[in-house]
Amino acid sequence: MSIPILWQDPFSFNQRSPLFISNYFSFLGEYEKIILKECGINEEFSKSIFDYPRFLKALDLSRLCFQVEKWIELVPANSNSLNDSNLKHNIIIDMTNLLLKLLIENGATLHSLDLCFSRCREFNPEIFYALGQNEQFLSQLKFLSLSRIKVKDINSATTWLKAVTKYTTKIRFLYIYDFYPDYNQQIFHTLINVIKSQEQLRLFGIAGIEFLTEFHGMISALESHINSLQDVRIDSCAFNEEFEVLKSCKNLEALRIRNSDQELSKLSKILDLKVSNKISTLEVIYCQIYAQPIALMLEKSGTLLQRLRLELNGDESQEHTLLLEALKSFCPNIIYLNIVNIKFSTKLVELISCLQKLRYRAIMTAYQMKN
Repeated sequence: MSIPILWQDPFSFNQRSPLFISNYFSFLGEYEKIILKECGINEEFSKSIFDYPRFLKALDLSRLCFQVEKWIELVPANSNSLNDSNLKHNIIIDMTNLLLKLLIENGATLHSLDLCFSRCREFNPEIFYALGQNEQFLSQLKFLSLSRIKVKDINSATTWLKAVTKYTTKIRFLYIYDFYPDYNQQIFHTLINVIKSQEQLRLFGIAGIEFLTEFHGMISALESHINSLQDVRIDSCAFNEEFEVLKSCKNLEALRIRNSDQELSKLSKILDLKVSNKISTLEVIYCQIYAQPIALMLEKSGTLLQRLRLELNGDESQEHTLLLEALKSFCPNIIYLNIVNIKFSTKLVELISCLQKLRYRAIMTAYQMKN
């Protein structure tokens, strides 16, 4: 009973010995074993008791490559092959492709896929042919993460994303991390197709590695999910007219904003009342924000707001009073409160005593920030 659970995500355990990969390679055919020997790998594989590839549910391409690299260093191998750095790199790529193809062809069905190309960015055409022949590999995908795409990774990334678009419609959670502002429109177009091809996207997150100002229709594509989208996470992005699509989201419950160089008043104007009065979780940190626009959003959210996390700018007591009064007047149902850089006052003490449902609080005053 435990084996299928333990083998759902084996590549994520960095402290685990990579020798478990040998259990996968026991499923190789004779032709693939010849490829191993040509690469200088002299390991003998005993027949496995369990059908390990079928248990795989989560895969991170970067961690897959990392574990293969560690495995190669431990198994019996031709030392001359591993002493040459270029030859060793080619062996790692070949073994990674061989293992990935094996997983696809032996019945793995993913629920989570991290397309991270920090270690491995070279995929053989046989991988994508195997995906076409074994559609179950991506058919049940619910979580998709895309990160660390450099210019030389664009072709691999777009090919993977096209496969995702073709073979699954079930993605619920989509994260895009470390996104560069100067990508060509090819990657934006491919991501738009991914977004539009899914049936019920619930969470969308985007984070720029530099500040993003143009999205080429990618944010507007969320219009396909105005009935399902519940959580939006924005990091290092400018709020332009594309974000107005959030006004139409009927079930948006959580809004998390980080590292914006714009005042929150601009976002508040974009979102308007239609979204703000549904928000139950609001996080605004590392942003150029002040109390007045926050107070306005608190008034709009009202009794639905349950979780609030803020990092304020400045120590103007008048603005902080405005914020505290808005919380006290409009948001009595808060259960989680985390405010950084607020001036300590009797108003703050009164607020905490009034929040009868409060379960967690973390308040860091302006004095504590300076000291």
